[in-house]
Amino acid sequence: MKIMVCRRRFFPFALTAVIIAVVTCFAYSVNAQALLQTGKEAPGFTLKDLEGNRTTLSQYAQKKAVVLLFWSTWSANSKKALKRFEAFHQKYPDKEIQILGINADNQTISTEDVENIRKTVQETGITFPVLLDRGLEAFHTYGVIAIPSTIVIMEGRIAYELPGLPLVGTEDLFDYLRELAGEKPRSKTEPRYRPRYDAIADASLAKGFAKEKMNAMAYPFFKKAIDKDPKYMLPYVGLARLYEADGNPKAAEATLRKALSIDGGNVVVMSELGCLLTKTGKTQQALDILSSAAKKDSYTPSHYYYAYALGKAGKFTESLAAFDKALSLNPFEVTIYRLRAEIYEDNKMLKEASADYRKALELTLKIDPAIVRGPAPTGPR
Repeated sequence: MKIMVCRRRFFPFALTAVIIAVVTCFAYSVNAQALLQTGKEAPGFTLKDLEGNRTTLSQYAQKKAVVLLFWSTWSANSKKALKRFEAFHQKYPDKEIQILGINADNQTISTEDVENIRKTVQETGITFPVLLDRGLEAFHTYGVIAIPSTIVIMEGRIAYELPGLPLVGTEDLFDYLRELAGEKPRSKTEPRYRPRYDAIADASLAKGFAKEKMNAMAYPFFKKAIDKDPKYMLPYVGLARLYEADGNPKAAEATLRKALSIDGGNVVVMSELGCLLTKTGKTQQALDILSSAAKKDSYTPSHYYYAYALGKAGKFTESLAAFDKALSLNPFEVTIYRLRAEIYEDNKMLKEASADYRKALELTLKIDPAIVRGPAPTGPR
C-alpha cells in the first residue's frame, strides 16, 4: 500500500502500525466530542489556580450559572475574551453568575508558561478565578474545539456554548448573560433550543455502543433519539458515521442531508457532510458546503475539513493556509495533523507527512515527544 510504504521510510514498522491503529481509532472519539453539547450534563473537574489552590466545579453548584472560558496566551482572541468577561464580571458582581477562566496553553504547563499566564492575567486586569488545565483534561472532557471557547452551565447541565469569538455569536452570548443577570438584552432574543433529555440519553447510549464498536446496538438508539427530537442534530451525525463505518456512504449522506433539511445552517452537520463528500470523491460539492461552513469562522472542524477538500482538489497552497487557520483555533486537534499528513503524502512530501503523523500520535497518547521519537530517519531528507 502506498501509505504504508511512505511511512516506513521514516518509522520502524511497529511504530507505523501503532500510529495507524491508535490515531485512526482515536479520531472518531475526538470528532465525536466536537458537537454541540447543549443539554448534556456538565462534567465535574478539579483544577488549581496560579497560587496552587484547588477549585472544583461542584463548589459553585448553588450559583445561577457558571461560565467556563477556555483561553490561552498564544490565542490572539483570548485577551479580547478575557477583557470582555472581566467587564461583565465587574458590572454584575452580585448576580450569582460565576466566571472561571480555564487556561489551556499546553499539554504540560512549564514554569515559563505559568509566568506568561500570570503576566497576561495582570495585563488584562482579570479578577475572576483563573485555573490551570494541566494535561488539558478539562479541555478534552468538554470537547473544546477552539480557543477561546465559552461554556455556560446551569443546574448542572450545559446551557450554552460558543466556540471561538465570532462577532455576532459573541454579542448573542452576552445578551444571554445579561438576561441571566436580570437586564434586557440589546435586541430581542429567541428562546434557545434545548434537546429533550430523553433524546440526549438515547444518543449518549448510542455513542457508548459506537465507541465499543457495537454498531448493531448503536443504530436503534440513534434512531430513537431522532424520532423523539428531530431538531437534535447530534444523533444524525452519529448515525451517519455508523453508516459510513459500515460501508454505506449513501445512507450516511442521506442522513446528513435530512438533518440539513431541518436545520440548514447547522455548521456541524455541514462540516460532516462536506467531509463525507470529500471522501466519496464529490470534491466540488464538498468545497461548496465547507467554504460556507468555514465562513462561520469559529467551528474548527469546518476549517480542517475544508483544508482537506482543497488538498484533494489539488489546491495545495490554499489547503495549507486553511490547515493553518484550523491550527490557530486548536493546535491540540489530532485530526488536523492526520488529514494534513495525508495531503502531504499526496504531494510526495514524505518528511512533512511523517512529522504530522508523529505529532498526531504524540497528542493521542499525551506523552513526551521523546518517547515516540524512535531511531533517526534513514530515508531521503
